[in-house]
Amino acid sequence: MTATYPAAKKHAATPMGAIYAEYPPMSRVLFPSGCEGWLVTRYEDVRLIFSDPRFSRNLLAPGAPCLIEPGDFSTGEHSILNMDPPDHTRLRKLSAPAFTVRRIAALRPRIQEIAVELLRTMVAQGPPVDLVETFAFPLPTAVMCEILGVPFEGRERFRQWSRVIVTPMAYTPADVARARRDGAEDMAALVAVKRAKPGEEDLLSVLVHTRDEDGDRFTEAELIDLATQLLLAGHETTVSLIATGIVLLSANPDQFAALREDPDLTAGAVEEIMRFDGPADASLLRVALEDVELSGGLVRRGEAVLAHTGAANRDESAFPGASEFDIRRRNAPQLGFGHGIHFCLGAALARLEGEIAFRTLLDGLPGLDVAVPLPEIGWRPPLSIRGPEAVPVTWATTKRG
Repeated sequence: MTATYPAAKKHAATPMGAIYAEYPPMSRVLFPSGCEGWLVTRYEDVRLIFSDPRFSRNLLAPGAPCLIEPGDFSTGEHSILNMDPPDHTRLRKLSAPAFTVRRIAALRPRIQEIAVELLRTMVAQGPPVDLVETFAFPLPTAVMCEILGVPFEGRERFRQWSRVIVTPMAYTPADVARARRDGAEDMAALVAVKRAKPGEEDLLSVLVHTRDEDGDRFTEAELIDLATQLLLAGHETTVSLIATGIVLLSANPDQFAALREDPDLTAGAVEEIMRFDGPADASLLRVALEDVELSGGLVRRGEAVLAHTGAANRDESAFPGASEFDIRRRNAPQLGFGHGIHFCLGAALARLEGEIAFRTLLDGLPGLDVAVPLPEIGWRPPLSIRGPEAVPVTWATTKRG
């Protein structure tokens, strides 16, 4: 029997991954596009799908399956997310130097400075405030804009189309297509600015220079799409990481208290948030290039596969006590940043931003907590960057006499 894709839960204490935790290793499903395929939920199977070249992200062949509709974000012709080697390797090498561990570590003082500035604004405004609007969104957005050389004053324009692109199930196909066009046009205009007046070190200026000096390495369309994808992936997922983390900590007061008392738990807290309810709980679709045997059965050549990261991160065989949120968990290589050649390029940056964000918030806002009952928090729909739409928060304030 063919099952339809399950709807998202709206309760913070019941993350989407939990919906899939009781599913069999493989289930035949019907995607929103009308294409059929396999939903794969086990940790080892998902790791294999992410890393095995027998599973392709190139869905451009005539009649290839798609997740939502042909030409959507999961089948974009020029996107690095939708390429296999050697094209993927070629584009990855162009952007990877900007995300080395050393370069990311050097950003710590600036990220901390931005976080403190945002915290001061929150304190001046006073509780309650929306954490997403006042902190979780502007922090990674400012950082990514500086890395790329994107004018931060244009963040609202970028936010308008980025929200639609990463939340396609909440909008009409026409809205999504328009947002993708707006994004491409904005980035093309910025590329033109960088050509006329390049920055000294920003990544976009470097990419433009490389493109102009050696046009055989990548096309203009690939340049624009790569810059757009870096901007999207560089802030949207971290927004959700920060916002989801505060919700999960509020839902687990003992964990919240432990993190307040022990800064050494912060890195582990970021990993556990990514595991328990990470931003990328459903991966992009892949197609089998040949027959592949998984733990739950055979995937035949040409069949579509959706490897579900959220379910894999709840697999008891990989994470004993997987249903428990535990920031002290050790030796737990979660798949929230992916695996294999499509492993998140900005994983080190997201981890650093997450650590700085949580420490700044917990140290600067005594008694920080979610200001509404957790069931009232609305979450983005399935097949989107997973995360809460808004998180009203409050904290203890000192009244002046």
